[in-house]
Parts: sequence; C-alpha cells; structure tokens
Amino acid sequence: MVLVLIGIAVGVLIVAVLIIKAFKTPSREVVGMDIHCKKCGIKTNGLACPKCEKGSQSFGV
Repeated sequence: MVLVLIGIAVGVLIVAVLIIKAFKTPSREVVGMDIHCKKCGIKTNGLACPKCEKGSQSFGV
C-alpha cells in the first residue's frame, strides 16, 4: 500500500513539473534545435554546417 502511495506521489510530481514547463515554454517553439551554426553563423536548419565540417579531421580518410 505504501508503494502505491509513493508511486502516485511521484506521478503527480512529474505531471506538475511537465505542466509548469508547458506553460513556461513559448508557444512558437516547436523543437529545440539551432537553425544557425554556433561557430560561423551560417543558416543550417539543424543540419551539420558545411563550412565548419570541411575543416574537421576524419581519422586520416
């Protein structure tokens, strides 16, 4: 019986945190991905940057 009460309390706590996060998140934000490259600022739409990727080492290949 005690485990059931602990499970219910944890579930209610998780739901409360998720509801608070839902209210604090802006309505236009769908996915948390970067549209621009952090190094050079070019628009990448969440993909790997073609400018910065060229300079990376690929283990001698």
